[in-house]
Amino acid sequence: MADMQVTHHFNGDVDRVFALLTDPEFLERKFAAGGAKDISVDHEDLADGTVRVTTRRHVTVDLPGFAKKFIQPTNSLLQTETWDAAGPGEPRICRYRVDVQGVPSHIDGTVTLTPEGDTTRQDIEAKVKVSIPIVGGKLEGLAVDSGKKLLADEADFTNKELAGG
Repeated sequence: MADMQVTHHFNGDVDRVFALLTDPEFLERKFAAGGAKDISVDHEDLADGTVRVTTRRHVTVDLPGFAKKFIQPTNSLLQTETWDAAGPGEPRICRYRVDVQGVPSHIDGTVTLTPEGDTTRQDIEAKVKVSIPIVGGKLEGLAVDSGKKLLADEADFTNKELAGG
C-alpha cells in the first residue's frame, strides 16, 4: 500500500468551494478537461446533512511497458465521496473510495476543506492498493505519481472556474 498526501489552495471560501466540488455539472467539466470519457455524476443530499457524490468515468493513462502486461491503459472508475454535514463556513470533510473496475486495486482517502479567510485549503490523504503479486508495489507508486499530477491539474481547473472561467 502506498500513501499520498497533497495540499492545494483555492481562491474561494469553503462554502463556495464545497458547492463547486459537489456540483455534477462542474465535475463533468473537470473530469472531461482531464481526458475522461463517458462521465456520469450523481449527487445526493441525505437526510442527516451529508452529501454523497458518485462518479463513473473512463480514463486512459500512459503506462510503462511492464504495467501493460497487467492492466489496460483504459479503465472504468467508480468514485464514491461522502461529505460530512457542516455549518456555513465550517471545515468540510469527505471520505472517498475509487475502484478501478476489473483491476484488483482501489484508493481510499479523505479530503478536508479548511477555511483560511476568503480562501480554502484542501488537504488530500490517500492510500493506494494494487493487489497484483510482484508488481503491485511498483504500480502503486505509479498511481501515486500520476495521481499527484492529476490532482494538481484538477486544482488549477477548479481555481479557474472559481475565477469565472
